[in-house]
Amino acid sequence: MLGRNNNTKKRPPPPFLPPSIIVGDDSIAGRTRRQKRAIASKWDLQTPIIIEIISWLDQESLMNLSLVSKQLHSTITNEPGNKNKLYPVFEVTLRGSSTRRLFQILRNNFLNEEKKNKLQYYPRMRLNNVQESVFDRNSDYEIQQMTRDVRIDWITSLDISSSNSPSPTMATTGLPVYSPYKNYCNSPQYVLSKILPQLRELNFTKSGVVIDSEISKNCPLLEKLTADNLICFTLNGNNLRFCNNLKEIYVDHSSLNCIGSRQKDQISDLNNHHDIFMFHRCSKALERVSIRNMKFKGYLSVDDNYDDEDFTQNVLIKFVRNAPPSLHWFRSDLAPDNITMLRMERPGIELLN
Repeated sequence: MLGRNNNTKKRPPPPFLPPSIIVGDDSIAGRTRRQKRAIASKWDLQTPIIIEIISWLDQESLMNLSLVSKQLHSTITNEPGNKNKLYPVFEVTLRGSSTRRLFQILRNNFLNEEKKNKLQYYPRMRLNNVQESVFDRNSDYEIQQMTRDVRIDWITSLDISSSNSPSPTMATTGLPVYSPYKNYCNSPQYVLSKILPQLRELNFTKSGVVIDSEISKNCPLLEKLTADNLICFTLNGNNLRFCNNLKEIYVDHSSLNCIGSRQKDQISDLNNHHDIFMFHRCSKALERVSIRNMKFKGYLSVDDNYDDEDFTQNVLIKFVRNAPPSLHWFRSDLAPDNITMLRMERPGIELLN
């Protein structure tokens, strides 16, 4: 055939090459899946421990932890065994605003159906810079009328704590300071307690707020009170006498007030008046109490200072002895010898100082 070269040699076959490794090959995919399963199995073993740690965290710590990894975020938000969930917070910042403006905002949000429906996903409220707000005593009546029909019943937690300590006058006297208001029932904390009837948690730390029994009457479902640096709280717990479900009280560095010398003597008497002891008016369901670095004062006189060691220890001892069976954690200034003694008498209570 024309054009054909009979002398052309056939080319030798190419040298043998091993099959190339293809990304996504089943062998690699299988190995990756096995590694993931191994990691997941280890994670599952740790989940109960993680849930136990989570159960001790507050909301801020919980939020920080959820940002550490996807697994932790998933455990916090989706794990059925975790009871300590993250809840969205409705925040209001008062930068020199008046309390009238605060309640005007709350009323407008309550009356606006669209905003109201959105806010029902926020069970927690936080008020910032409360100490910097302007208290307008001339607006008392207007605030009463403004909030008369407002009931925000989906909020169960209110935080008006402050990073700053109360003013020196309030902190040293330990007396209720009503001067900004004509009537205590027009004070911001009282009005808030009226429009938030479903509150379970209150945080008044360093706010300078006075807790009156009217607040407990408006919020009978209250379960937890945090109020470090509280300036005025009756030693018998009369302020919270309507809170029959109260389980936790944290009032470190606060002032507890005795109403007269008779109450002082009865509440520290270890041999008599066994039904009269610290917080006996609100102690039916107490589980956890913290009262470190307490100051004991007279209710009507700054000069009545009861901070002697014998009185303090007797008050604390009597409380532990007569506390309800539900109490299982108590942190106070009990002396080491008294802690040892009370651990023998009430072994079910964890005593700390």
